[in-house]
Amino acid sequence: MVYKKTVLIILLFSAAILLINPAYAGTQSNSETLPLDKNNDLIITSDELAPEILSYLTEKYLNGNTDIQPTTDLSDATYIYANWNGKPKNVQDFKGQAVTLYRPFKKVAVLNGETLETMRSLGFDESKVSGVGKYTLEDKVFFPEYSNKANIGSVWSPDYEKIISISPDAVFIYADFMEDKSDEIQEKIQSMNPKIKIFRFDLYNPSTYLEETRLLAGVIDKENNAETLTYFYSEQTDLINSVISGIPKEKQTQIYFESWDDYKSVANGSGYNEKINLAGGVSIFEDATPEYPVVNPEEILIKNPDVVVKLIGSGKLAFGGYEDSDTAKVKEVYQAMTSRTGWQNLDAVKENRVHILSNDIFGGPEYILGTLYLSKWLYPDEFKNIEPEEIHQRYISQFQNLDFDVKKDGIFAYPL
Repeated sequence: MVYKKTVLIILLFSAAILLINPAYAGTQSNSETLPLDKNNDLIITSDELAPEILSYLTEKYLNGNTDIQPTTDLSDATYIYANWNGKPKNVQDFKGQAVTLYRPFKKVAVLNGETLETMRSLGFDESKVSGVGKYTLEDKVFFPEYSNKANIGSVWSPDYEKIISISPDAVFIYADFMEDKSDEIQEKIQSMNPKIKIFRFDLYNPSTYLEETRLLAGVIDKENNAETLTYFYSEQTDLINSVISGIPKEKQTQIYFESWDDYKSVANGSGYNEKINLAGGVSIFEDATPEYPVVNPEEILIKNPDVVVKLIGSGKLAFGGYEDSDTAKVKEVYQAMTSRTGWQNLDAVKENRVHILSNDIFGGPEYILGTLYLSKWLYPDEFKNIEPEEIHQRYISQFQNLDFDVKKDGIFAYPL
């Protein structure tokens, strides 16, 4: 009885040391077996773990070898015993790929920023991220902690040699976006090193974001944090729905939404149209084809939208957002929009309901923030007591852990 209590105390004490200090672990083994699973039954038991912990503690504290650190096997086994009930962990990505994990991640590489942003929202340890995409490295204001990570190229042109050289346990790429290219990336990486696990997530579609977040949380061992994050998103969606749910579609606010390309709008099937609907608006070109139609300027005048929104942040309008606080270019875009031929007759112009929106908060995981801004523009009276900037700041401070004041820095919406 005394022995069992002693073993339990040792286990708890050692688990705390090992889990709090992941740097103690050495080089990871890639074998698809559980560490310290001596009888190969795919279960790490206290009988298998306790002698190893006791041996380590004896050497460190009784024999005075204070420089000794737990082996990778001991560190991983302790983690698995404490967090996975001593068993391999079965996870799944958004593509439906089932993957069995036999060890916790030490190093990962992430090609797409949407996944990296959501990982940060979930509290994933940035020290475990060894490589990131080139565009992440360019976002020095939004992704400052990744500036010293390896550049693994882009989703269009990955640097395969660099990816292999940093020996990641896993690489994260897109799921359905650029599907053929992502298939090619996965095949190439795994042909070069079959031991690298590939996980595929998009994490920008409102209709699937919460599901993807929960799946990602399972992969990176952040299930508890997922509940907090998904509640934040549901909270904002419920807020919007509480206002617009009772408004018939034929009475919802009509909007002309234009991308950073002049006269390129949105229709059914596009991600931006989905977000417009979520905000309670109806695109005046909703029934057009294709999903992102280039429209006839005269049709805008004929349809006479209630609200006009122009998107910036990419293409020839690659300014604003987190990286830019100079409003000069945004004001130029606004002036050019409102000065277009015939636009002085639009209700949206006459009533000062033309707005500029940054894609930093309308694309990717931050779609919910841009949707809040949009909802307030569509229904200013109904949302008069809602301050999108305050909710935006909450996201930045609580989930992104950034020292960034959205009211003082960056350009996200103009005019408010």
